[in-house]
Amino acid sequence: MNKVVEMNQDNVNEKGYTLRALCSKDVFPMSKIISKIGINEFTKAFEGDDIKTLVASFGEDKNLDDAATIVGVTVALDIANVILGNISSCEQEIYSLLSGLSGMTKKDIENLPMNVFFEMVIDVIKKDEFKDFFKVVSRLFKSGN
Repeated sequence: MNKVVEMNQDNVNEKGYTLRALCSKDVFPMSKIISKIGINEFTKAFEGDDIKTLVASFGEDKNLDDAATIVGVTVALDIANVILGNISSCEQEIYSLLSGLSGMTKKDIENLPMNVFFEMVIDVIKKDEFKDFFKVVSRLFKSGN
């Protein structure tokens, strides 16, 4: 881990890396990952019974912001499960995305300790921009029905 910190001293935090905000150029590696995994796997994250139950459990007397946060976290966990379940089929694309977001080389990403690598993947999934991307994509598929 010290090797990564030393190599990227101006681009680290206590975790050993810093992730920049997602932007339009990240759509392309994300699309490759989604393509390899299969879009149907991701759309299931938005249509699960857990999501429907959570939404239904929030009546008018509940805070809608709380509902949105809970649903967002649940969807993010479902997406993380999809990615981790299919990680081997899109290994190079994930390295490319993480490299672009962290400023680290693909080789640095490949050599991260497993716990740091998975924490980085989860940190990307938890980013607001990541969630926003999937909200927009999910609207596209819902409008097509």
